[in-house]
Amino acid sequence: MRLPLRDKLALMVKFGRGLWVARKFDTRGLIEAGPGIRIIKRNGEIHMTRLCRLQENVHIAVVGKRQKAVLRLGYDVGIAARTRINVGLSVSIGSGCRIGWDCDIMDGSFHRILWLDRPPNPVFEPVVIEDKVWIGSRTIVLQGVTIGANSVIGAGSVVTKDIPPNVFAAGCPARVIREIAGWDPRAYPEDEPEAASR
Repeated sequence: MRLPLRDKLALMVKFGRGLWVARKFDTRGLIEAGPGIRIIKRNGEIHMTRLCRLQENVHIAVVGKRQKAVLRLGYDVGIAARTRINVGLSVSIGSGCRIGWDCDIMDGSFHRILWLDRPPNPVFEPVVIEDKVWIGSRTIVLQGVTIGANSVIGAGSVVTKDIPPNVFAAGCPARVIREIAGWDPRAYPEDEPEAASR
């Protein structure tokens, strides 16, 4: 017997109230989804691995035009409230990434406006966010950008060009501020049960 889409997703997704999922949505692994999430897929693919966490009112649209659009989320990815991911070609978010609230990630301009004094940019260019990248709240990541592994993007940044691995970058447009050894997504020591009981 063929299960309805929502019944199939219920085997893999922890639903929040108000979750809206378009038809033909594909997923793999355990996913936690908060309330008010909207996921749309037309002529596209969405690949989510285990321990993906989407907070409330996250909006994901994967809509291919001439070719299929693909969104890939790695293992243990956290996406905070009201973040929007718009995919017309390819967006890849690596394992262990954290995306703050109110961020916008897009691989195209999604408008028909052309500059009169310069050649048009490509309509869509892939966005690659490598493993263990932390993107601060209200950051915008634009088309054609690669953010290197273990890097941190400061809140309110606009990422228009590639960011190398193991750096802290911030600003509009984002630029490298300094090199870093990396970052640890675990809770602060004082929040751990063992520390609290000492």
